[in-house]
Amino acid sequence: MTRISNSFEEILERYQLKYVATDFLNLETIPKVVPPDWFKEELHFSLTHRGTNDQEAYVTEFIVVPFLKETWKRHSNLNLFSHISISADEITVIPDYLLSAKTPTGYKTLYKPLLLTVEAKNEKFDEGWSQALLQSVICQKINGTQDIPILSIVTTGDTWQFGKLEQNLFTQNPFPASIQHVDELLGILDVLFLECEKEN
Repeated sequence: MTRISNSFEEILERYQLKYVATDFLNLETIPKVVPPDWFKEELHFSLTHRGTNDQEAYVTEFIVVPFLKETWKRHSNLNLFSHISISADEITVIPDYLLSAKTPTGYKTLYKPLLLTVEAKNEKFDEGWSQALLQSVICQKINGTQDIPILSIVTTGDTWQFGKLEQNLFTQNPFPASIQHVDELLGILDVLFLECEKEN
């Protein structure tokens, strides 16, 4: 399989997509989700013990995954995958995390990908969004339709940004969420997972 690296604009042009920045998530109206005390304690411990030499693996294991896992517990009829390769049109990509519908049999395997997460390494959100856009296109092709929205998250662990590919329109939410507001961030993730459940 071919691995390609293109800019965000090049991917838009290649797949004849349109782009708009608008708040498809109204962060002010999303209900907050209050996590259990142990979650806040673990997050506080991870943040206060993060060092200058800790790289992306630390952020992955101790910050990003706990948020995704805590939300997944509330939506266990979805499947969450970590670093699995997906392919279409001789292009292979590897989302950091991928949420999909469950198979009709209940066996855990990739089926109808619905949401993907990409880590913005070294605060490089432009590169992260280029990866997320291409991965969203691949998910559409796997699903065999543009009618199923593909949601996306690009995050450094501290800052979380959100996007959606529906039909040929990619919408990027202009307002990010911050790890400083744990209840708000969990509420946003809860809404995204709920959107995925509608396609289950």
